[in-house]
Amino acid sequence: MMSRPPAASANNASSPPPPPTAYEGTPVTSSRSLRQLSVYFVGATCLLASTAITRRAIWRRNLRVQPKFYEPNTNPHEYFSPFHDALLALNLATMHCASIGIMALGGAMWTLDIASLKEAQAVLRRRLNYDSIYQSEDDIPTSFSQLILASGETKILPAEDESESSEKRQ
Repeated sequence: MMSRPPAASANNASSPPPPPTAYEGTPVTSSRSLRQLSVYFVGATCLLASTAITRRAIWRRNLRVQPKFYEPNTNPHEYFSPFHDALLALNLATMHCASIGIMALGGAMWTLDIASLKEAQAVLRRRLNYDSIYQSEDDIPTSFSQLILASGETKILPAEDESESSEKRQ
């Protein structure tokens, strides 16, 4: 016959709490996560729409090129326009690339838990150790030439007086 386990004693009540989890992120159903995922889903919707537009364009081109039932097929490409086809291909490829880029951006935002441009800038600066390089806002180079000078790759020669330079010429 099985017996009941003994009741919890006072010694068990003072046991240490379980260790905290290593990472606690935002839940998937939070408004922040859904806003990040919405960018991904907008890209996916654009990809589906551009795929449907591409299929329709190819179907219409095939209908245009195919000869009618009682027409001769000696010149099937009567309505062929290379400029029109090239422009159509460029537009469709641009739509596909833009929608895939939006999907990649949304997926990266959701994976890295970045919700705005300010957060992305802060994460990138922290990752590149930006704050230890430039201690104050005045130290940040504002032009390309200042960036080259700050890197230490160039050497600034001191300006010579005109009298010294004329003596060197003689």
